[in-house]
Amino acid sequence: MLATAGAKPPNSRNFPRVANRLDNQTFMSTPRTTSSSLWPALLAVLAFGCAAGAWWWSVRLGGANLLQWPALLGLAGSLLALGASVWLQRDLQRSDDALQRANHYIPYVKEQKKQVSQAKIESLKARLLLRSTLDTLEVGVDIWNDQDQLVLYNNKINPMQATLYKSSDIGQSFETLMRKSLKQQLIPAAVGREEEWLAQRLALRGKSKEPLLQEISGNRWINTYESRTSEGFLVSARLDVTELVSHVKALEVRNHQLTYQTVTDALTGLANRRRFDQALINEWQRSSRSLAPLSLLMVDIDHFKAYNDHYGHLAGDECLRQVARALGQCVRRAGELVARFGGEEFVMLLPGADLNQASETAQKCMEQLSFVSLPHAASPTCWHVTLSIGVASVLPDATLEPADMVNAADAAMYRAKSTGRAHFEVATQSDWEIDKDTPRSNPMPLY
Repeated sequence: MLATAGAKPPNSRNFPRVANRLDNQTFMSTPRTTSSSLWPALLAVLAFGCAAGAWWWSVRLGGANLLQWPALLGLAGSLLALGASVWLQRDLQRSDDALQRANHYIPYVKEQKKQVSQAKIESLKARLLLRSTLDTLEVGVDIWNDQDQLVLYNNKINPMQATLYKSSDIGQSFETLMRKSLKQQLIPAAVGREEEWLAQRLALRGKSKEPLLQEISGNRWINTYESRTSEGFLVSARLDVTELVSHVKALEVRNHQLTYQTVTDALTGLANRRRFDQALINEWQRSSRSLAPLSLLMVDIDHFKAYNDHYGHLAGDECLRQVARALGQCVRRAGELVARFGGEEFVMLLPGADLNQASETAQKCMEQLSFVSLPHAASPTCWHVTLSIGVASVLPDATLEPADMVNAADAAMYRAKSTGRAHFEVATQSDWEIDKDTPRSNPMPLY
């Protein structure tokens, strides 16, 4: 810092005030025209008046004895002139002292101005460095002050989210800018519920520890991370996760497909044995709790081996698909399930259906397949494909298990096959009591 030789630095508390006075050019350039500077002039005028009056008086009187009054008046004028001279000298001394003090402070003022200018340059450099650094990031960054007004954003924001901010938006509040985006329908999730969405967004502003996943226009997805500084500023980082979200959605679709495949029969599109086993357990437990009936139909295609031998396996596959469609048209109530049990056998699970309703469904199945009239030239029973069905119905309790009902329906189905096929049989008490290792009724030969 510059300093005058032999001079002491100014008091730090007074220096800014003096520097400000000098900076405004009021200390040196402003004439001293205050009321105190009028007194010397007034005294000089009075002194001149007294001298002129004394001269005029002495000339006018002319007598020596009468000159004492003009002499006194002249003496008064001299004293006034002396006072004016002393007063002027004092003012000149004050002006000289002020000039010396000003010269003493000028180097410090210049140094202060230099430091302020340098600080402005450094601040600008720091801001440019911050902006260029933020622009190199692969994430969008926007910074908000403690009044939630936009302070700064980098150039990754707008390519990520088209025309989100403009330079004129600096100083605008977050709410104002969000309302502009909502008006332009840039946020699909908010369309039709703009005020509700905005209220929720403002409530979470800077408080959520988890990133905010948001869909924007153009089928793009943004993860937004928000955190506050100790000064109350909010820093928001936006990451484009469109590819990640698309990948996750593709995985979800694939998992759904895999899940569907694990419980679906690939040939017929019906539920497979695995799904049927789980559904049977669930419905058994539900019926046991609600004391509701549960019925099961075991369905077998008559002379299917003969059909395959006569028409070929591809035709046999199509036969299975047509039978599956016909059975699917016979169930309508919630919870009812048609599944492929294995080979040419199907099962129909009917929650809430009693024996009469189950029997009606069995009859409907045979009529539906008769309506399809799928030719079967190798069948000794009928010219078209027919079904043999076993019907079992029960009120589940602790003395029975789900497998008991499957066993009973299976026994009834084999009895239908052994008594002419193409009809249904209802499970009797002996069917419920049959052991799994006991041979079923001897059916007619399978062709």
